[in-house]
Amino acid sequence: MRVVISGGGTGGHFFPALALLGEAKDMGVETFYVGAERGIERKLESLIPSERLFLRVYPLRGVPIKERLKATGSFFKGFLKLRSCLDGEFRSLILGGYVSVPVGLATLSKGKPLYLHEQNSVPSATNRVFYMVARKVFITFEHTKRFFSGDHVIRTGLPIRKELKEAKINKKSAKEVLGFDPSSPVFLFMGGSQGAKFINSLAVEFAKKTGVQTLVITGDKDFQRMREMTEGMEKIKVFPFRTDMGVVYSAVDIAVVRAGSSTLTELSLFKIPALMIPYPHAAGDHQFYNGKEIEELGGGIVLRQEEATLERVIRAVDRIVNNHGAMSENIGKFAHPNASRVILEEVLK
Repeated sequence: MRVVISGGGTGGHFFPALALLGEAKDMGVETFYVGAERGIERKLESLIPSERLFLRVYPLRGVPIKERLKATGSFFKGFLKLRSCLDGEFRSLILGGYVSVPVGLATLSKGKPLYLHEQNSVPSATNRVFYMVARKVFITFEHTKRFFSGDHVIRTGLPIRKELKEAKINKKSAKEVLGFDPSSPVFLFMGGSQGAKFINSLAVEFAKKTGVQTLVITGDKDFQRMREMTEGMEKIKVFPFRTDMGVVYSAVDIAVVRAGSSTLTELSLFKIPALMIPYPHAAGDHQFYNGKEIEELGGGIVLRQEEATLERVIRAVDRIVNNHGAMSENIGKFAHPNASRVILEEVLK
């Protein structure tokens, strides 16, 4: 039995798919990955541990009408290409992103079982459509049950790569690896896989005002600006990205982040309480609701971007510092370290 896994375009869709592919390999399950030519998955193709296919498809949401027509045509071409190469016994698991559309359609046209994983608290338009015909739906957030209900909806958490789960090291050692004083706390500012200019600029203001050790994952686009802004500041370190995020999370005491599902899941695995500043233009305001679930668990604080002045950010971080032990334990309650295996076992039933 072969499992077709699709999810890509951004790291939020691709890395959970990659986690599932890695787990399937460990279980001896044959997989076939479908991604987009223009997505992050194409750049990171060498990480994919299975046969793969990249479709020339384009996003449908948030683009002009002419681009929507182009996207619709690309879905149809992708559907036809997939239909011609998917044969034998298989079932499909889609994790979102525009490449999931032709995969879902091709699977259903072949009369094969379709499974969904919804990463965010508010489901994507694609998953809302396929939910009606999916055999099972796996979710990350409790909030999603307001949209998806029934016995076939299972809260599993978000799949996380084995390499990250096993990468935790001693906090003192991790701080030394990154060049920080191991006797003082480290604050992480990070805007997700693409970076966030607002979070980056806030990090510089925060570091100047407080004098604390600060690590910023800037994203590629904003790295040069950030490097120039922080020149001569000894306690702030900036990187466009890090491949050793296990070391980063092991070193960090508190995080100031967007509220993407992958970021929050990774923080929960390492029990790092967070100040969450949701991306204000996220579809369905899903990052806000992602963050509220963590806040309701007692593992962090949510501030809308328009409310996130330096003074309010410092006050919120102070609250986390003063309640660090309890908040660390509370955000840890969100973690589901065995999500990949649980999902695959359900798919293979």
